[in-house]
Amino acid sequence: MKKYLILFLILTSTACLSQNEANWWFFGSNAGIDFNSGTPIPTDVGQLNTIEGCSAISDACGSLLFYTDGITVWDRNHSIMPNGMNLLGNPSSTQSAIVIPLPDSSNLYYIFSISINSATGLYYTVVDMNLNGGTGDVIAAQKNIQLLANSTEKLFAAVASNGQDAWIVSYAERVSGSLNFDQFYAFKLTPSGIDLSATVTSASPSTRTTDKRGYLKVSPDGTKVAMMTQFYVDLTNPNEAGYGAWLFDFNNNTGVVSNPLRLNFPAAYQAYGTEFSLDSRLVYVDLNTLGSGLIPGERLLLQYDTTAANFQNNPITIYESDPLNASDDVTRGALQIAPDNKIYYSRDEQPWLAVINNPNGIGALSNFQYDGLALSPGTNSNEGLPPFYNAFFNPSFGVVEGCSGTATQFFAVDIATCPNTSVLWDFGDPSSGSNNSSTIINPSHIYATAGIYTVSLTINTPSEVFTSTRDVTIVDTPLIQNVPDINICDDALNDGVALIDFSTTRVTALGNQDTTIFNVSVHSSLQDAQQDFNQLSDNDFYESGTYYLRIDNRNSNGCFVTTSFDLNISEIPLPVAIDDLITCDDFSNDGFELFDLTAAAIQGLGTQDPNLFSYTFYNSRTEAENDQNALNNMYNGTNNEEVFVRYENIDNSDCFDVTSFQLRVISQPSIPVLNDFQICDDESRDLTELFDLASLVSTIENGQLGNLTTTFHATQQEAESDIANLNFQYENLTPQQTIWVRLENNDLITCYDVQPLVLEVLPKPVVISTPDFSKCEDDEAIIESSSGFVSYLWNTGETTQNITVSQDGTYTVTVTDFNGCEDTTSTTVTNYLETQIVDIEVQQFTIRENSITVSVTGDGPFEYSIDNFFYQSSNVFTNLLPGYYTVYVRDLNGCDLKTAPATIIAAPPYFTPNQDGFHDYWQVTAIETEPDAEIFIFDRFGKLLKQLSPVGPGWDGMYIGNPMPSTDYWYRVELNDGRSFKGHFTLKR
Repeated sequence: MKKYLILFLILTSTACLSQNEANWWFFGSNAGIDFNSGTPIPTDVGQLNTIEGCSAISDACGSLLFYTDGITVWDRNHSIMPNGMNLLGNPSSTQSAIVIPLPDSSNLYYIFSISINSATGLYYTVVDMNLNGGTGDVIAAQKNIQLLANSTEKLFAAVASNGQDAWIVSYAERVSGSLNFDQFYAFKLTPSGIDLSATVTSASPSTRTTDKRGYLKVSPDGTKVAMMTQFYVDLTNPNEAGYGAWLFDFNNNTGVVSNPLRLNFPAAYQAYGTEFSLDSRLVYVDLNTLGSGLIPGERLLLQYDTTAANFQNNPITIYESDPLNASDDVTRGALQIAPDNKIYYSRDEQPWLAVINNPNGIGALSNFQYDGLALSPGTNSNEGLPPFYNAFFNPSFGVVEGCSGTATQFFAVDIATCPNTSVLWDFGDPSSGSNNSSTIINPSHIYATAGIYTVSLTINTPSEVFTSTRDVTIVDTPLIQNVPDINICDDALNDGVALIDFSTTRVTALGNQDTTIFNVSVHSSLQDAQQDFNQLSDNDFYESGTYYLRIDNRNSNGCFVTTSFDLNISEIPLPVAIDDLITCDDFSNDGFELFDLTAAAIQGLGTQDPNLFSYTFYNSRTEAENDQNALNNMYNGTNNEEVFVRYENIDNSDCFDVTSFQLRVISQPSIPVLNDFQICDDESRDLTELFDLASLVSTIENGQLGNLTTTFHATQQEAESDIANLNFQYENLTPQQTIWVRLENNDLITCYDVQPLVLEVLPKPVVISTPDFSKCEDDEAIIESSSGFVSYLWNTGETTQNITVSQDGTYTVTVTDFNGCEDTTSTTVTNYLETQIVDIEVQQFTIRENSITVSVTGDGPFEYSIDNFFYQSSNVFTNLLPGYYTVYVRDLNGCDLKTAPATIIAAPPYFTPNQDGFHDYWQVTAIETEPDAEIFIFDRFGKLLKQLSPVGPGWDGMYIGNPMPSTDYWYRVELNDGRSFKGHFTLKR
């Protein structure tokens, strides 16, 4: 079922506001004006005392609500609101505050405030008029909410293009902290409050300045912006080029401020105040010298006609102060349009306001009065006047333009609801007779035919009568035809998005209506269709969902109808590769088995949702594509048979695909009867051994065909479950243990056989042989081993129980018992080592304390002798006289006898050189064995008397041919190996 909606757009720009919201002014030093009577009446009831900034707001009937200087808020009774202090504006800020009603709200108002300190920034505070007994109060949680961290003193509020929202625009720095002001910030106030996501920035480098003072105003029609920045214009300094007066374009749809144009004026002046005429054509600019001394005491008011050629260089002087008149004030002043359609001009510290009586008049026709309005006694004007929302000065009525034959709704401005106020509508449709007029505030009217009708609204109030007129366009009502849903298959991406051509659907919806009058568009949401947003192109990628057709009359966006249709993009099956469907043959191994084909079909869908698709099976691709001769899901197939599966989207049978898979019937393996697996124990004799189970694999598989795997398990359950496989190198747990063998066809894990296998460890025999022994090198010996074995094998190759050996070495015998188990033992035969005398150490140069120490190698034990008669176990001989010796060493095994010479050298204690043939010479005993030795003889004074040759007879007691006297003499013997011996002897005569 389709929904048909006829909706109309509101085209009015100010359906809820009138001039009365600006009827109360409070400014300067307690000054005030009441515009409710149609004539400005000065008042002194206000509590506000401000140099510049101020703001006030009244309701639609002109009753005062509250006013503020940007810091304090006073209610209609001129009392400070309970929470109405310490706002972040400032009375010395040019535009310290402006008050805006929240769109579509009857009780909420936003105060936007700016301080004189640029670093303080732009803030907003919300007042709820329902609080405090209806006199209003500031909402504590919505007080001093920051929008900008740094800004100038400039601020305006303009109604947005939708006639509902408001733009709040300030001028601030683009680079945070730079204090160079060169960018506009536009914040949107909607019925939901400040929409920060809609904030718009407009860079304006050509108007860059560091001064924050001066007014920023928007024209009543919302198309232009005037900005004043106070200081002398200096075009040579880029950072200060923004001083002076500027005119911009303003887009109340986007909030963008653009196209800056300098308004030139005489040198030595500074710009401050500004205002637009009611028709938004003329711009008034307040100039002053601030007593600069260049043109003493001068004030200038200029008018720029924005429709004139080169207007920016040709302003008209409206007023110029007299520098010779001391009573003529010379300071700056604000300009502000009022509900009486005049512009008022502030005069600093004066009880007067200047007045431009006809703001739309050119030059003198503007009717400027310097002393235009006297203020209440005791009050003064200063530099500022309250700024207002531009919607207050462009009142109209609202209309929801309709189609022919349907009701067109009209809305009066809020003032029409005020006491003692009446309305009269003229719908511009005389053919409707008495229905052409109405006194209802918000009436509706049905126009029978399309056309342009001039509608007027006259409102009578106690103080004024005003009429608003506008043309209302009524267009032909469009018709919309039923359109079918679009059902297509997705592409290979299956992303729910497909290339769609809406042109046929649009043509169907329009029927035979004139395409030059009616337009058909497609939208993705009802809201977009109703607002004519985001029209969809005919050829583009779209996703499944409900889409909306809008047919509107090209002559009016307010007359349209909508309907909906569904776009169904059905997911296509994208089969993935299907594994072969494998089953195990029975023990007949005939190659035929019953298959459940369902599992293969589900696998073929991969990650796709199986609930979206149906599937059927076939013997050929042709049958599958034609959906003919489907097979049962339980199918008796044979090995290597190809089966085709057709997938269909259950919502769209045109969305299908075909794939195939193989049936495989796997042969059933069988384990033959297995003999016990016996091995002999090892040296540990613990009846535990490693069984090489891999050696049984070929026996188990027994030449059967197929991709087989043999595994071993501790229990039958583990074998059946194919878990806890034993290592092929398996150590038994008991001497005789039963394990289980599993023989599996790897093509299918359910194809297997399981059989037991007995593992047995046979005891190891024990053989004993002759213990290790030693012998003399030339001797023979017999090595014996235990008896009672089936066979013997020596490492010499002999096979007897005992063998005779003559060589040293290790002799090993391996015996085998009746089980075929072996044991090995060995006997090591060693020859005694040959005895070697490796060193003889002599202690000498004494008479009775000389000794010989013999060092030998060999197996031993040894005996030692120096006469080969008496032997001793010690290798040291002591108390030996000097002389020549032969050392004998024999081992007690009776294998060896070794000899070596030894010499003991010593010095005689005296000699008697008296030629009697005895001791006639003094010489070192046995020194001839050291032919390189040096022998020196000294007297008791250390005088060298003689150097002897080791091979000579010695010293004869003579010195230079003279016999030496009997006394003691000293010697020093130096051997070639570096040893030295000293001593003394006696010469006796």
